[in-house]
Amino acid sequence: MNHCKLAAAALLCGFTLAGVSTTQPVLANDHIFPSAAAAKSSIDFDARGFLIHGKRTFIVSAGMEYARIPHQLWRDRLLRLKRAGYNCVEVYCFWNWHEAQEGKFNFTGDHDINAFLKQVHALGMYAICRVGPYYCAEWDLGGYPIWLKFKPGLVPREDNPLFEKYVDRFFEQLIPIVAANQVSHGGSVVLVQLENEHPDGWGTDMPNGYFKHLQEKSVSLGLEVPYFFSGLHHGSDPAGDSPNLDDSSRPNPWFTTEFWSVWYDHYGAQPGDAAEYRRRTWKIIAHGGNGYNHYMAHGGSNFGYTNNNEDAASYDYGAAVGQTGDLRPIYYEFKKAAFFARSFQNVLENSVDAGSDFAGISNNPDIRVTARRSPSGTIAFLDNPGSLPVETSVSRLSGAGDVPVKVTLLPGEIVPVVSAFNLGSGVTLDWAPARILGIFDQGNTKTLAVYGSDGSDIGLTFGVSADHLSAVSPEFTTTANSATLNAVIRAGQPQQFSFVSGGHTFRILVMDRDAADRTWSVGAGEKSYLVSGPHYVADGALDNGHLSFRTERGWPDPQDTFDVAYGEALAPIVLNSDNSARTAVLTLALTPWQTRSGMKSAAKNLDDSTWFASVTPQQMGADRDYTADAWYRAKATVTHSGTYQLHFASVRDRAEVFVDGKATVQVGKSPNNTPLTLTRGTHQLAVFTAHDGRDKDFGLIGLIANRDPKGLVGPATLIVKSSADVSLTQWQVAHLTENPGADATPPAIYSPDWQRYTLGDDAYGHAPGWAWFQSVIPAGTLIGKTASISFDSVDDNGTVFVNGKRILTHDGWNDPFVASAGSAWNSNGANVVQVLVENVDGTGGVNKNVTLSAFSNSLPITSWHMRGGPGNFGALTGWSTLRQGNTYPGPEWFKSTFMAPKNGAAHPVYRVVSAGLGHGSVWVNGHNLGRYPEKIPINGLYIPEPWMVPGVNTVVIFDEDGKRPDQVSIQAEKAASRDISILTANK
Repeated sequence: MNHCKLAAAALLCGFTLAGVSTTQPVLANDHIFPSAAAAKSSIDFDARGFLIHGKRTFIVSAGMEYARIPHQLWRDRLLRLKRAGYNCVEVYCFWNWHEAQEGKFNFTGDHDINAFLKQVHALGMYAICRVGPYYCAEWDLGGYPIWLKFKPGLVPREDNPLFEKYVDRFFEQLIPIVAANQVSHGGSVVLVQLENEHPDGWGTDMPNGYFKHLQEKSVSLGLEVPYFFSGLHHGSDPAGDSPNLDDSSRPNPWFTTEFWSVWYDHYGAQPGDAAEYRRRTWKIIAHGGNGYNHYMAHGGSNFGYTNNNEDAASYDYGAAVGQTGDLRPIYYEFKKAAFFARSFQNVLENSVDAGSDFAGISNNPDIRVTARRSPSGTIAFLDNPGSLPVETSVSRLSGAGDVPVKVTLLPGEIVPVVSAFNLGSGVTLDWAPARILGIFDQGNTKTLAVYGSDGSDIGLTFGVSADHLSAVSPEFTTTANSATLNAVIRAGQPQQFSFVSGGHTFRILVMDRDAADRTWSVGAGEKSYLVSGPHYVADGALDNGHLSFRTERGWPDPQDTFDVAYGEALAPIVLNSDNSARTAVLTLALTPWQTRSGMKSAAKNLDDSTWFASVTPQQMGADRDYTADAWYRAKATVTHSGTYQLHFASVRDRAEVFVDGKATVQVGKSPNNTPLTLTRGTHQLAVFTAHDGRDKDFGLIGLIANRDPKGLVGPATLIVKSSADVSLTQWQVAHLTENPGADATPPAIYSPDWQRYTLGDDAYGHAPGWAWFQSVIPAGTLIGKTASISFDSVDDNGTVFVNGKRILTHDGWNDPFVASAGSAWNSNGANVVQVLVENVDGTGGVNKNVTLSAFSNSLPITSWHMRGGPGNFGALTGWSTLRQGNTYPGPEWFKSTFMAPKNGAAHPVYRVVSAGLGHGSVWVNGHNLGRYPEKIPINGLYIPEPWMVPGVNTVVIFDEDGKRPDQVSIQAEKAASRDISILTANK
C-alpha cells in the first residue's frame, strides 16, 4: 500500500502533504466488475459471496510481494501462509521491478511473475494481482520507473497520451502473463486490481478517459476474471463499528484488499498485536464480510535500491510471517480465524444478518451478539468488546432443554456459536457454543477440531438419527435424533471422541488454545492428516508406507510436549523426532577487512568527458543510473583569493563537497551554502550525493518530473563572503499551546508574548511541544547583499524564517545545518531571524551556537558532469588492508569474507550487523541486501539463506560516510532462527 499514517488520514479527510494535492478521494463504490462470460464458470460472485468453480469460497488472502523475496524462497513463504489457512495471496506487480531500464523488460529469476503464479497454483492457492500502473507500497517512487520523470509532458494517472503509451507497452508485457494464469485458464488468478488508491475513482467508478483506457487495454489483452479499480475497504480495522456489513446497493461481496495488519514501521511481535488484530479479523467474519487480505501477512525486504524514503532494507511490517520467515503470535491468531472462515464458507458466503433473532442467547448484557443466517446453517457471534475477560451462559432459544454452556471470553474476543450446519451423511452440527478451529475432510472421516482454555467446559450437539449411529464414544449422550458431547478441555495432547453415521466416521478433537495453535492440516501422499504438537509443519511425505513430516521450532519456543498425527483411521499416530544434534554458530567470524577508495571520482585530474553533461546540475537518474549515489563535477574560476560560499538550488538527500580532490564538508552536514576558502585560479569541484529512497507519491496526480528530486538540482553559484561572522546571542522565546500547522507564521517582532531566552536552555519543561525563537539583528551588523545562518543544533525540528519568509525546515537535533537568507535578507536595515521549533521529547530549544555570515556577489558555476552509481562492488583489484586508525573523509569500500556452515537440524538466520557504519549498502556474494541504517528497530540486514553458501562467503560494504566497519559482524538473529526436525510414525 501506501500506508503512511498521514496518507491513511488523507484518505479519510483530505489535506496537503509536501505541496502535493491529496484531497479526499472519491470512493465512488466498492463494486467489482463481473467476470467475462468465458470465466463465469471458474470465478463468479453475487451480492452475498464469491464462487470459484461453482463453490462458495471465503477468500482469506495474504499480502506478500514476490519482489521482496528471493525466488528460491517463494515456495517456503507461500507454504507458511497456506499452513496458516490462507487460500489466496495478493501481490503487486511493480512496474519498475520489471522495466527498471526503459524498454528492457525483466521477467526472469526474482522477476519471474509467471513462475510465481504457477507456484501459487501448485500449492492449491489463488492469487489477486494488482497490476498498477501505480502501486505505492512504500516502494521507491511508488513503483513508477524513474525514467518516467525525464519524459517531457508526461503526466501520470491522467488521460495523458504519453503516459498511456508507456503504460500500454508495460501492460502488453505483464497482462498476458497474468491472463494466462487466470483461474479460467487453469491457473491461480481470481481477481485483478487496476491502479491503486487513485484519488478520483475506486471500485467500478471510471470518472474519466484514463480509467476507461486502463480497462479497455487490460480486457483487450485477455483479462477475464473480475476486476476493480484502486482497492476495496482499505484500513487498519476494515469492519469498523458497524455490526452489519450488508449493503443492498452492492452487487458483489464485501471484501477488503488492504486490511493493514500492524504497520510498516514495526519489526517483530509487539505486545497486544495478536489480540488487537485477532479481534479486527473476527469482526469481518462476524459482521458479514466475505473475505479479506491481510496487508502484510509477510513483509519481506527492500533489496537493492527499492526502498522509499520511509524505509531501508527491512519491510518486516511486524507481520504474521516475519521478514526472515519466522512466525509471530499474530500468525497463530490469523490461522484460527482463517480455518474457521473457510470451514463455514457455505454460511459466510451466502448469508443475511440475523442478529436480532439471537440477541437472547447470552445472559450477560456486556456481550454483544451478531449473527449470520444462510440455507447452510446459522452462526451467532458472542462479542466481548471490553478490556477484561467476561463470562456468560449460552442457551439455545428453541427451548430444547440443553444445559446452558458457560463461555469465558477474553478481552476483545469474538466466539462463534454454530447451529444447524450440515456436516454431510445425514449429520448436522445442531448446536456448538464453542471455538471451532475447523472442519477437515480426511477420506471417509470428517474431523471437527474445537479448542478453549484449559479446564473449561465444552458442549456440542449433533443432529443424527439414532438408527444410524454406531461406534459412539462413551462420552456422548444420545437421543432419538441427537448425540451430545460434553467434555472438559485439558492441556496437552488433544482428546479424541467419535461416532459413525451412514458409514462415515465423525471425529471430534478437543484441545486447549496452545494445541490449537500447533495443529496443522497437511497432505502426505494422497492423504490428509492433522498434525498436532509442532510449532510449524512444512511438508508431509508418505513413501512406501513410511509417514514423515518436516517440522520447525523457533529458538524462543518451548520444546514440544507431544507430536501426534490424525489420519483417516481413528487411531492417533505417534510421531518421533529424528533427535538430530542441534548446534549452531551464532557469530560468523570475519577475515581482516580490506579497503578501496570510493573517492576516486573526486580526483582533480579525472577525465569526466564521457559522463552525462548539463549546464546546471540535473537530478539523479538523468544519466539513466537508478542507484542511490551519484557524483557531480564542475570547474570554478575565481579572480580573487578569499572565502566563498557554494550554493545549490536544491540538495537531496545528502552530499559531500570536494575541492581539488580534498573533502570540505562531511556527509550529514548541510552541503548547501558550504564555506570554501579558495585561492585565485581554477578549481575542480566534485560533489558526492546519496539519497535514502524516493517518495512513494501517495495521492499525487500531476507532473512527477520535479517531485522529490535527488542529488543536485541547479543552478549552482559561488557567493563571495563580505565580512566577519557574527554569533547571535540575544534570543527570545514565545511559547505555543498547540501545533501551529503547516501554514504557521511568526508572531510580530515586538509582541508581548516574547520572553528572554538563553541558548541551550530547555524551553519545554521536558515535554513535547512547540515554540517560536527569535533574534533581532540591528542595521549595520553585517555588510552584504545576503546572509546565511549556521545552526550547530536545534532540538528537535526547526523551521527557519528571515524577515517573516520561510527559508528552510530541518529535522533532527544535534545535526548542524545552514539556512540561506537569499532575497529575504534586508541589506540596508535591520533583520530578524525566527525559528519555529518542535520538541519531540525531553529538553528542547535552540540549544547550540548560531552564526551569521554575510556575502556580496555571486558567480554562476556551469558545465556540470554527472555519473551515477557507487562504482563496481565486485572489483577484484585496488584493495588494500584496512589499517588501524585510518579514517576516510568520504565514501569508502570495505570487503571481508566469512565461513558459513551447512545448515542441518539447526537453521540460524543471519544478519550483517551494521554497528558503527553511517549510510550505505551491503552486498553478500554479489547480492545487494539493501540500504542501511534501518529505520525500524532491527540491528542489521537480513541475509537470505539461498544467497549464502556453505564455505567461503564475501561481504562488501559501501559506506557513503567513510565509517569504518570495525564493529560490523555477522550474527544469528535468535528470535528468527529455528530448529528443523523430521517427525516419523512408529513402524
